[in-house]
Amino acid sequence: MSEELDDIGRETAAMMKTMLQIATLVALKTRERGQKEAEARAKLTEAKIKEAREAQIREARESKSKDPRNIELAQLISRPAPEKTLGQEKVMGLAQQATATVERESMPYRGVSLHKDRPSLPAPTGGSVAAAAAKAAIRYDSPERRAALAAHLAKIGIAPEIAAVRMFMEIGQAKPPIEAIRTRPEPGLEILTGKDQERTRGLERTR
Repeated sequence: MSEELDDIGRETAAMMKTMLQIATLVALKTRERGQKEAEARAKLTEAKIKEAREAQIREARESKSKDPRNIELAQLISRPAPEKTLGQEKVMGLAQQATATVERESMPYRGVSLHKDRPSLPAPTGGSVAAAAAKAAIRYDSPERRAALAAHLAKIGIAPEIAAVRMFMEIGQAKPPIEAIRTRPEPGLEILTGKDQERTRGLERTR
């Protein structure tokens, strides 16, 4: 009887062990399946988010390409540079006339005076000619500057007559960067010259 009980106990233990192994295997398989399903869902979600983002970018790009302002800008960029219009040529002509007038006014007067009581102007010496040349050189103007100014005034819709007056006022106002250095006073040289003069005067007095 005891032997039968022992056999029943051994069989029961073996069955319990087998059932435990089966349950463990089922749990592992279920866990692996759950992980795979979770990974698949995560990949599917990432793919959907990526597709939605690409769709938004595509829609934004299409809306930008259909924007009339962008279309006009692309046409302006692809269009060749426009030639000078009649208004710009007229403004350039008036600007050249204004430049010639300013140059004539900047030259010293060499005519004969009609007034008897007013003394005649002295003939220009080398120093006065050099000073006049330096004064004329300070005025900075160029065809490129006049062309850029005329194009700007014509672009913003200024009338040719008003643009000519504006260019007449602008002529000679600008100065090149080199003039800021050239016309800068040099106090060191002036002080040195004054000391030399005092030293020379002292030597003359001692003599």
